[in-house]
Amino acid sequence: MLQHPTNYWHLFLSPMLHCCYQESIHTDFISHCAALGHLLIESFDQDIADKLSSLSDSVCSCKRLVTLTGPPLDLAAWEHLSNLHTLVGVVIGKTGRRISSPKLDLNNHNLNFAPFLNLATLYFCSDTAVYITMLMQHSEFPSLKEFSMDVDALPWMEAERLFCALSQCKAYQTLETIFIACSGPEVHEPSGNSLTAVTHLLCFTQLRYLYLGLHCSIVIDNNLLFEAMSKWPHICSLELVDWQITPVTFRGLLAALRQCPHLHSLQISMDIVNIDIDPETESFRHTALQQLTLTRSDLADGEAVARIVFSVLPYVNSVLYSEFLRSYSWDEVNRHLQSFQSSLVTGPDIAGAPSEI
Repeated sequence: MLQHPTNYWHLFLSPMLHCCYQESIHTDFISHCAALGHLLIESFDQDIADKLSSLSDSVCSCKRLVTLTGPPLDLAAWEHLSNLHTLVGVVIGKTGRRISSPKLDLNNHNLNFAPFLNLATLYFCSDTAVYITMLMQHSEFPSLKEFSMDVDALPWMEAERLFCALSQCKAYQTLETIFIACSGPEVHEPSGNSLTAVTHLLCFTQLRYLYLGLHCSIVIDNNLLFEAMSKWPHICSLELVDWQITPVTFRGLLAALRQCPHLHSLQISMDIVNIDIDPETESFRHTALQQLTLTRSDLADGEAVARIVFSVLPYVNSVLYSEFLRSYSWDEVNRHLQSFQSSLVTGPDIAGAPSEI
C-alpha cells in the first residue's frame, strides 16, 4: 500500500498494486494502477469540484475495484462502476466532513447504468439526498445488503422521492440494513406532511436493522406496524425517530411483536395515554426485546405503563426516552418497573407478573 505518492513514485510502483490510500487526490497515480482492488481517498476539500472530472476519469481506469471510498463522483464514473462485477462496497463522503454533492445534468446525459451486480454495501454522507436519489432511480442493486446515508437536509418531498427510488432498486431479497439520518437543522414542514417511508420499505423481506432519523413525521399506526412486522420476520432492531405522537397503542404493539420474535431493540413514538390492554389477562411475553425507547409519548399513568412493560416485556429493565421527554413522570415509570422487578426476586405476588423470565 502506497500512502504518499511523490515525484518519484513511478520508480517504485508495482503494476500489481492492490491497495491504495491517499490523503489527497493524485489522479495520475490512480490511472497507472489498473489492478487496484481497494482505493481510499481521504481528501474532502471544498475545492473537490475542480478535480471531479480528473478523479472520475482515473476511477474509470480501475477495472478490478472491490471497495471504493472517497468524495462524490460524476455520472461517467458511476456508469463505469455499475459494470464492475468485482465491486462489493462503495463509501461516498465522510461523517463530519461533508462537501457539496456535484451538480448532475440529467437532461444532457445519456444514462446507461448497468446493474451493480455484486455491490453489497452503499454508504453516502452528503449535504442533500438529490445526488443519492438520482443514482437509486437509474440503477439496480440486486445484491445490496446495507444502505446507509447521512444528509444535512432532507425535506419531505425529497424524502418521499428517496424512499420511492429505494423501493425500486431490486434488492427485495437481499437488503438487511437501512440507515437514513438527517443531521442538519430542522426544516419547517407543513403539519400535514408525513412520510410514507414504512410503506415503501415493506418490500424488503430480509430486513434486520432499520433506522429512520428524520425531521418529518413518519406515517405509522397499529395496522401498518403489524403489516411491517409481518413483512420483516427477521427484524432485530427497529428505530423510527418520530417527534410526533403516533396512534400506535400497546395492543397494536403487542400484536406486531408477535410477528417478530428476534426483535431486541425498538424505538418508536406511541399513544400510551390510551391503555388498551390488561396485563393481568395478557398471556403473551416477548422475551427477545431488551431495549425500548420512546421518542415522543405522553404519559397519564406511570404505574400502569410500568406494569405492562414488566408483564409482557420481561427483559426490558428500564424504558429509555429522549431528552425531549425527560420529566419526573418517566422517572416514575422506571422506579415502578424496578420495584416490580425487585419484588419478583424477593417473592411478593405482582399482578400480571411473568411466570418465567
